[in-house]
Amino acid sequence: MCRYLIDEAYELQDAARDADVHACLEEMGDVLFLLLSCSLILEEQKHPGLEEIAARTEAKIVRRHPHVFADRSARSAEEGVRHWRDMKARESEERGEPLPRLLDKIPRSLPPLRRAHTVQRRVASVGFEWETAEQVHEKIIEETQELRDVLGEDNPSRIEEELGDMLFSVVNYARFLGVDPESALHTTVTKFMQRFGYVEEQLRARGRSPEEATLQEMDALWEEAKRRKLSSEPEGRSAPE
Repeated sequence: MCRYLIDEAYELQDAARDADVHACLEEMGDVLFLLLSCSLILEEQKHPGLEEIAARTEAKIVRRHPHVFADRSARSAEEGVRHWRDMKARESEERGEPLPRLLDKIPRSLPPLRRAHTVQRRVASVGFEWETAEQVHEKIIEETQELRDVLGEDNPSRIEEELGDMLFSVVNYARFLGVDPESALHTTVTKFMQRFGYVEEQLRARGRSPEEATLQEMDALWEEAKRRKLSSEPEGRSAPE
């Protein structure tokens, strides 16, 4: 069921980004239906059902957040985070599990961009962090140069590694700037699609297809799309000059 849950969650995210309340309600219903289906599968296999799942979740949330559900003045936000980590470690110990490392519980199945952002936030929370955004920017320049240095080598794995390092640094820079990298990339991809859609429409009006057009023709229409500033499109260019 997991892949269907993921699909529906992404559809809910699309509806939320569009600020479409009716679509959000429908997609939330789809997510809820799949969760209920998962619960039913567990019950049929003689495992705890929905009521037990809800009770366990409620107890866990209350246990891990006493600064919210008990004496709110007893802990600062930072102390609350430390308590939450301590409780997770204690729960693992009680279950006989090895003490989890800081990054162990980050899902491997997260989209890479979100996973990188989550890893960076997690290590920053314990002080493993750059001091300034400028340092992160310098790191991007350093990683870009390292990528350029290996481009002449016939070594695809090294190129992939250095490109990954550069992307990781860009995600970190976005975090320092207070920008969600997934949202930023989503906006840029949408902008690119809108502008290229305009290119296609204009070519079709001339009885031509992108396959038949020259790069110069398409680039001229691209610049025209930029000047028109298509509705709902943010500023900036999403394609190389």
